[in-house]
This record gives sequence, C-alpha cells and structure tokens, in this order.
Amino acid sequence: MNDFDTDRIQQLWDQADELSHGEIQVRLLDEAVNLAEATRDIDLIFDARKRLASAATFGGHPEKLLPAFAWCLAHYQREPERFQQHQFEMLWYFKYVLNAACQFPQMTTEQFDSLHQQMGEMYRQAGYNQRPVHYMRFNFALSSGHMDAAQQAHAAYRSISRDGMADCIACESNTEASYFANLEQHEKSLEIAAPILEGRRRCGSVPHSTYSNVLRTLALLGRYEEADEYQQKGYRLIRDNPSFVGYFGMQIAYLVHRDRLAPALQMLERHLAAALTTHKLSSQHQFYVAAARALGAATAKWKTRKLNLPQSFPLYSAAGEYELAPLIDWFDAQATALAARFDQRNGNRYFAEEKTAWLNY
Repeated sequence: MNDFDTDRIQQLWDQADELSHGEIQVRLLDEAVNLAEATRDIDLIFDARKRLASAATFGGHPEKLLPAFAWCLAHYQREPERFQQHQFEMLWYFKYVLNAACQFPQMTTEQFDSLHQQMGEMYRQAGYNQRPVHYMRFNFALSSGHMDAAQQAHAAYRSISRDGMADCIACESNTEASYFANLEQHEKSLEIAAPILEGRRRCGSVPHSTYSNVLRTLALLGRYEEADEYQQKGYRLIRDNPSFVGYFGMQIAYLVHRDRLAPALQMLERHLAAALTTHKLSSQHQFYVAAARALGAATAKWKTRKLNLPQSFPLYSAAGEYELAPLIDWFDAQATALAARFDQRNGNRYFAEEKTAWLNY
C-alpha cells in the first residue's frame, strides 16, 4: 500500500459524501472498494465495503449491498474484537439486507428465515431487544401479501418498546400507513401518515416514499387537491434517484387515474431506462404494471404515439413512432413473468392479482 492509494480512496469517500444518493455515489464507492482490495488492508477494505453497502441501499443497487455486507459480516463474526467499532453498523445494515430480500424472488423464504433468525440472535447478544426483528418480519410479510402473518408480526413489534436499534419513527409510520392502506383502512392510513405529510416526521427516505404511498388512498377518498399536491411534491423529491423506480410506478398510476396521460407517458419515458436495469425486481414489476396501464389508457386516444424511449428498450425504434398495442403486450408479459416468480416464492397470487389490481384504480 502506498500513500497514493489511501489518498485516492479518501478522496473518493469525500466526493461521495458530497453527493445525494444515486448512481454516481455508488460508482465512486465501488471504485474505492476496488482500490482498497488492491491494498490487501483488511481494515481499509472493511470500511470501504461498509460505505458501499450503505450507498447501495439508498442508491438503488441492492445487488451490491448483499455481497458487501456478507463480506463485512463474515469478518466481523470471525474477529469481533477487531471490528467492534463497526458493531452498530453491522446490526443496523442487517435490516437493509432483509428489506432487500423483498426485492429478490430468488431469495427463498427459507433463506429469509435463516437471515432473520441470525439477525435476532445477534441483536440478543448485543443487548438489543427484538422490536426491529419483528418489524422486519412484518415488512416482509406485507410485501409478499401474507396479511395474516403481517398482522401477527405487527402486533409483536408494537408490543416491544423502542431502543437504539429501532427504525426511526418516520420509517415505522410510513410502513404502518402502507399496511393499513393495503387493508383498505384509508382513514386510519392517513391518520398515521399525517405527521409525515405535515412535515413533523422525516428521514432520508421519508417523506419521499410517503407522498407516493398516499396517492391511491387520497384518490379513493376523493381528496384530489391534497393528492395532486403530494404527487408533485413527491416527484420532485424522487425524480433523480433510480432507487425509487417502484414509486415512479405509483406516480404513473395516479396520473392515469387523473386522466393526465401526457405527464404519465413523460414519466414512463424518463424512467424506463432505470426500470429496465434495476435489480429491485418488485419495484420493476410495479413500474411495468403502471406502464402497461398508462399505455392501455392511451389507446383510447391514439393507436400510435411518438415516444422517446431508451435504446436499451427491446422494442426501441429510432424513428420514435410506436404502435401502442405491442408495447402494452411487452410490459404485460414482463410484469406477468415477474409476478409468477414472486408468487412461486411466496406461495400465493399476490403479485399476479392483488398487487396488480392495486395499481389499477
């Protein structure tokens, strides 16, 4: 190792710290990991991979989170005294990993259960309670459509007091609001979301996600003035971060509901490239379902339409003039295939039925 290596790594870290979460930040920290690996300095590599794990979580790259965290966890467990200073992050990032499991149909429920059990044991050994462990179970059950299991996990996590490892109140409130929205308890959902919507609770991902989460609920209650406000506010917060690709789907679905097809199609054009390349497959499914709906609604006005779609799109046309029916068929087919993978993992038809219907209101 030489001074140039460490100076360059520190420079990359400093540059990344100045950036918002997203593609460029992840690339910088990826480069820092590669440079750290070349030094063979285990402590430096640990720090570099830990930073990458965090950035990947919030920058839309869960596929980079998992190996980075796994490497750090293995070394932490092998030499706990050496890496004691990183204990908090190791415990906290476990939550990132279990949240990422919601996005990967290839991660089996048995694998989730194993990680979940490991998380619970590590929390016990470190002196923390099981509230976050039950919360992760709640989140996974909610995302996979197992509402009975979600109800049980919800009661379990709510029965335990908060400690230093609990998610922030804003995140918990956001998830709870989504839970009651899924139960079609719209007034209850908005009551829980109110402190977020009023600006009294926030964090790195809230109210960003909340503004999109409440659109359907407000629309079904006929509260369109509020919904329009939150649609615009929410989109401004998330439009430059590809990690919110699933929320772009929620935004598109709402715009279609409001018969605002032009902005819905513009949103599809702008974010399709991110949807095509994302490793967050649950979010990709959500985007594709909404895209199919937007294009389906557009057929009431046009059979063909000028669209600025990315060259990476399999049906890309340099002329930019598209027949809408083949586009709808493509998005439907992709969404159906993704739904089948998740439903096979989950042992139900939540993605094929309820989740798809949820975006068609």
